[in-house]
Amino acid sequence: MNKGMFWLVWGVGILPMLLAMGMYFGQVGVPDGRMNHGDLLPPGAELEEWEIEDAAGEQWVHSGDWHLLLTYDDCDRTCDSWKTTLPNLHQALGRERDRVQWHVLSGHPAKIKTMLVSGRISEIGSAVWVADPLGNLVMRYPLDQNPRDLLLDLKRMLKLSKIG
Repeated sequence: MNKGMFWLVWGVGILPMLLAMGMYFGQVGVPDGRMNHGDLLPPGAELEEWEIEDAAGEQWVHSGDWHLLLTYDDCDRTCDSWKTTLPNLHQALGRERDRVQWHVLSGHPAKIKTMLVSGRISEIGSAVWVADPLGNLVMRYPLDQNPRDLLLDLKRMLKLSKIG
């Protein structure tokens, strides 16, 4: 084996590594865009922390489904809009809608028996939240955001998810 062949073999192995290290440490060619439209939440936030009760005052336990939760303290026009949009969004999921449940969560006593209540609503804030089947909070959408963004993100998560 001659010296030229020796260095060619080493170059083919080391040159891509050096190029990759240069791209990584120099942040050259690293995409800064994102696919999601909502706010991605850090790991560790769970639904149990919200101390949710149903209309009867019983502790609410999430099932093994994905959950969409509309949370609000005082419901204004955007909140009312989301109340009518969530059922339609649920229907727009098509065959995947059986994997998702939607709920309205308020800090006030429940007016209807399907409504949920939490005493920590002032800490939680007004938004639409997505929780995975394990009870982890995954994403948050402000009430002024387009519902189509939530639909696109939810369809992508359901497609990629192996649970629920």
